[in-house]
Amino acid sequence: MKKIIFITLTSITFIFALVGLFFVYELYTKAGFGGEKEFVVVKGEILSDVSQRLLDQKFIKSKFIFEIYLRLKREQGSIQAGTYILTPMNTKELADTLVWGKVDNEIELKFTEGQTLEDLAKILLDKKIITNKKDFLDFAKVNNFKDDYDFLKDIQDANLEGFLFPDTYLIYKDATAEDVIKKMLDNFGNKLTPALQTEITAQGKTLYDVLKMASILEREVKTETDMKLAAGILWQRMVTKMALQVDSSLKYIIGGNNPSLTLNELDIDSPYNTYKYLGLPPTPIGNPGIKAIRAAIYSEKSDYWYYLSAKDSGETIFAKTYEEHKQNIEKYLK
Repeated sequence: MKKIIFITLTSITFIFALVGLFFVYELYTKAGFGGEKEFVVVKGEILSDVSQRLLDQKFIKSKFIFEIYLRLKREQGSIQAGTYILTPMNTKELADTLVWGKVDNEIELKFTEGQTLEDLAKILLDKKIITNKKDFLDFAKVNNFKDDYDFLKDIQDANLEGFLFPDTYLIYKDATAEDVIKKMLDNFGNKLTPALQTEITAQGKTLYDVLKMASILEREVKTETDMKLAAGILWQRMVTKMALQVDSSLKYIIGGNNPSLTLNELDIDSPYNTYKYLGLPPTPIGNPGIKAIRAAIYSEKSDYWYYLSAKDSGETIFAKTYEEHKQNIEKYLK
């Protein structure tokens, strides 16, 4: 009797061992297809449907092994929707790939501090998110998004320059221009904390004026410390009815890469010419990052009235008097 029990248990153990070995073998055996193939998991699709299509398209050799592996890991409901570009891999690797959502339907969009709406249009054209630059620029207007974002409600008819927060974004390949803009506006809203909004109001400023100032700082000054000093100078100039005289606002409408302005350019009659017109330009001249925004809000008062960027190093040089400023021009710009 004991011998029979021993033989029976040994047989069962042997069978389980064979099954285990078969399972491991099948789990680590690659499917038969070659190269790269696309596979789409539709949102809401159940495991049995996904595994059947994987089998039909020769991504796996056994639907049973694929499903058992996910069930043993309790991940049968964890497959992520998306478009996958798959190379030959074993069942375990494939299952893990689908669970962790390593999809190929997202692209990276990098939008850096100071870049403009025009720059964004070029990026989206390059990424094939849009096909027409003019249509995008016509669409990227405050009025098209005002109902969804409180920080836009007091802005008159204008484009979204200044509100598109610089960052690195992951977006779907089939995203629309509206999807991209909303993602950037959502990010801006998250960065604009209640504390920042309260401080702006307490200073008697508007968010739009802060963004105009921050966009100037972003283009003209490198470090946050210098941004705060430059902001203090420019806010004080506005209080005393002194022209801001910043090159960056005029360069915004002129374009090009020339770092200096010609006499003819300085004579351009435009509200963006802060040599001719007092106060801030009519809109931000780019999209500032959080350092420039904070510098515009928490500006630093000083005895300085002038600044410039050194030609070679880009260092910001400050001056208390116009005579000192002229000396700095001779020393650092010529």
